[in-house]
Amino acid sequence: MSKYLIYTLAVNSENRDVDDSGIFNTTKLSWQHYCKRHNIDFHVIDKAPIQKGTPHWFRYFIFDEKPGYDKYLYIDSDIMVRWDAPNIFEEYPEDKLHVVRDNSGLGWIWEGIHLYKQIFENVTLDWEKYFNSGVMLFSKKQKDLIDGFKNFYLENVDSISDFQKQVRKGFDQTPFNYFNAYNNTDINYMSEKFNLTHMMRKEILQGYYFVDMAYFWHFNGLPRNNQKQIILQLWDNIKDKYEI
Repeated sequence: MSKYLIYTLAVNSENRDVDDSGIFNTTKLSWQHYCKRHNIDFHVIDKAPIQKGTPHWFRYFIFDEKPGYDKYLYIDSDIMVRWDAPNIFEEYPEDKLHVVRDNSGLGWIWEGIHLYKQIFENVTLDWEKYFNSGVMLFSKKQKDLIDGFKNFYLENVDSISDFQKQVRKGFDQTPFNYFNAYNNTDINYMSEKFNLTHMMRKEILQGYYFVDMAYFWHFNGLPRNNQKQIILQLWDNIKDKYEI
């Protein structure tokens, strides 16, 4: 067993339009290659640990599912890794929560911060420190933090679900940002090369500019009916660079 684990979610629940497992059938090939190159274990959470809420929250159940690793990397299922990407665990060896800032849709972020203030009334969340929860690197020393947020969700799952249906401003990401602000978590902000988000908005999707710009390509912010097609087309162009 490796001392490092990379994991993701591929849980499809009823009444969801997004086929996470369908997208991940392609992106996982790049991660299998990456893990083999760097001797890292790989795990997919494909069953719901609880029967309430949405799959986004299940990433915080990792210490229940796969205890015993020194360090963990969570990745969204719509992320692909470049064939020659360095070992992220060696790039960021400190026992901290490592994330990438998210400032691609500041209007959405700003509105979400203000709406979730209703839940986190006495917490101040600085938009300049807001991060994307699609790539998160942490160690076993952050177990209390991850489990604490999981327990916060379990204790409030019904009220959180009702609130999110009303405001329609994301799922776990803004609450987890708030939770870390409340706990004054020691956070390290990684290079955007390890979570290049909203590539259409940044005008780097066409022409495949992102391929040379970053190591982890995050295909979020795309029309859902185009997302899978874009990933498949990219894979057809670059799959020969991976040893599967």
